[in-house]
Amino acid sequence: MAHSQSADPIANEERPALESITVTAQRRDEDIQDVPIAITALDDTFLVRHDVQTIEDLGAFVPNLYTTNSVNYGAAPISIRGIGGANGGGNFFNDEPVAVYFDEMYIGRLSFSTGDLIDIESIQVLRGPQGSLFGRNATAGALLVQPARPTAEPEGYLRLRFAEHGERRVSGAVSGPLTNNLLGRVAVGRTDVDGWGENTFTGGNVNGRQDRTIRLSLDWRLSTEVSAEMMLERSDSEANPATINVAPVAPGQPSSPFIRRDDLDEALDAAEFSFDDTSVNETDATNVVFNVSWELGDTTLTAITGYRDYGLLARQDSDSTRFTLFNNSGAIASTQFSQELRLSGNVDNRLVWTVGAYYYDEDTDVVFDINNFQGLFGAGTNARFDARQRLDSRAVFADARYAFTDRLSLTLGGRFSREEKRFTNKQTVATLRESSLPIDLGSFPAGAIIPGGTVFVDPPVFASTADFENFSPRAVLEYQLLPDVLTYASYSEGFKSGGFNSFGLSPAFEEEQVQAYEIGVKSTLLQNRLRLNAAGFTYDYTNLQVRLPVPTGGVTIDNAGEASAWGLELEGSLLIGDRLRLDSNIAYLDTELVKFDTQRVPQDLLFVLGAPIPLEAVSAAGNELTRAPELSLFAGLQYAMDLGKNFEGLFELAYRYQDEVFFLETNQDRNTFKGGSANRLDLRFAVQLLRGAWDAALYVNNLNDDRTITQVTALGSYPNAAISPPRQYGVEFTFRW
Repeated sequence: MAHSQSADPIANEERPALESITVTAQRRDEDIQDVPIAITALDDTFLVRHDVQTIEDLGAFVPNLYTTNSVNYGAAPISIRGIGGANGGGNFFNDEPVAVYFDEMYIGRLSFSTGDLIDIESIQVLRGPQGSLFGRNATAGALLVQPARPTAEPEGYLRLRFAEHGERRVSGAVSGPLTNNLLGRVAVGRTDVDGWGENTFTGGNVNGRQDRTIRLSLDWRLSTEVSAEMMLERSDSEANPATINVAPVAPGQPSSPFIRRDDLDEALDAAEFSFDDTSVNETDATNVVFNVSWELGDTTLTAITGYRDYGLLARQDSDSTRFTLFNNSGAIASTQFSQELRLSGNVDNRLVWTVGAYYYDEDTDVVFDINNFQGLFGAGTNARFDARQRLDSRAVFADARYAFTDRLSLTLGGRFSREEKRFTNKQTVATLRESSLPIDLGSFPAGAIIPGGTVFVDPPVFASTADFENFSPRAVLEYQLLPDVLTYASYSEGFKSGGFNSFGLSPAFEEEQVQAYEIGVKSTLLQNRLRLNAAGFTYDYTNLQVRLPVPTGGVTIDNAGEASAWGLELEGSLLIGDRLRLDSNIAYLDTELVKFDTQRVPQDLLFVLGAPIPLEAVSAAGNELTRAPELSLFAGLQYAMDLGKNFEGLFELAYRYQDEVFFLETNQDRNTFKGGSANRLDLRFAVQLLRGAWDAALYVNNLNDDRTITQVTALGSYPNAAISPPRQYGVEFTFRW
């Protein structure tokens, strides 16, 4: 799909044509129509016009891409073609299957999806396993987020946005030459949102946030052969995300996670939450990337060095009610360092090749408290986990494309990876309040008064090491059916290493692997006025990693034996006359857990939230994968109009639809861990000075005020949901120089 500033239908009245799009999906600059991968590229113009402020806002703009709203701890998992890793939060050490790259630096953990996107040049979404070239944890695909680069000519912009729910957003950048061989760019942004939704218990707003970002980018031309780029970014955020309890919960009252509360629909429509404890998270991140390129005749040596420091403090009302039943709090500190060396070449345009090596080191510390106020016969419990993981990952890779003829080409590639994870976890459990228990507890006999804070579970520090090795191959056969029609067939494998549970004192769960087959066609028709691409795929997964709830608090990661998925995707862009443009996509997805013997909360058991109930063995075979809508589509319409001698107008309509989804692999015959279908209509009208010095826009997001559950996470095994934002009107002003 193409989205670009130059795509405005009135920009070239002599012969309107779709713009060309350059992507880096194969680690080199190529036209998107020449790349045998299912890929969608969204440029800065598209991101601004469609109010994409975070990765959470991308859902359905891309075929088979499902995004969620955060349930706190910055946890807004991404799913591509039905594969999205463990649901919800709590998987602090688990890797995600959608690899996210920022300025070519891999971002570890689930720590970027809620970050503010400021001065972004493009986002490329690669669907399907990308392990050969993009490495670890790209079993579902990859998101390549590219910040805007310094420019050779002085330029800048300032953008102001004001909208409902107390939203004020300001962003801008200044760019240009600093010396004869040095270019620079500074970008800044700040977003303040008072919040949408009301906490009826306190009367305050929820789902508000404050984001601040500043970025410096430098581009040195050291010689005709050597260039270097540097990016330094600092960001911080404060947010109060809210969740809503899906099942009825009250103190001492037995209930079930699989009974839907009667007034849930009314609460969703009114955006009414009701909880007594604080739900807030604070994050800060520092990103540094150095990219050095050295041209050596027909070859190019590239070195990419990345460093990221990430911290988070959070607290959550995990029963999501006005009662004090369950809460949690945690602190995360994570640092990562990566180094990639890549050598690439082109032999007479017949053989294009890349070889490289990759190193990644990550150190993550987590301190997490779970307070169960109804636990231990009313004494309440505080479970603390003080865990640390050190990750060391190394890989070598190669990829080569050979053209047998002008029409027929074959690409072969592969990546060998080796990872080591060293994990420690110290667990303690103590009482919350003074009480008299009906059972013996350590040195206290039954009936004795036990002081609050008494530690009764204090095992030795758990320490374990796990090693993982994998070879992921890739093979692609391309045939240029017509000058503007490319067909391809591919086979690829993906790998996501195993790991340890944040709340576990047990050996590592196993690595996840996928085998993927894909066929596709990319075509440019009607004298470059129509771009039409299609893809069909089938996946076979082994040891798929899934998240299971723990009734007394926390989560655990388990491996599903086998899973499968297949689907179809169609996306296109069409210029209709000189002023009208249509962008659209539609996707179908069918997923199934083929083999998964696991445990679940008994479906008909009534119990008090936080009680240590027994789980029952069950087979989840035949159920669907989570966050895998069967049907999804997007349609965007642009109409450009002449408003006189010096002005032009642009009217835009965007519609998105995604089918209902599940958020739990078991109990899918009940509707509490389930989200309904989502329908959203956005409108925007902009007026622009023909010379482009400024523009002003009026917009409305979610005109139809569709309210949808986008994520459900199990806290104490009970469902807590994040929901989509309501209708929002706003204005935007942009000044350029």
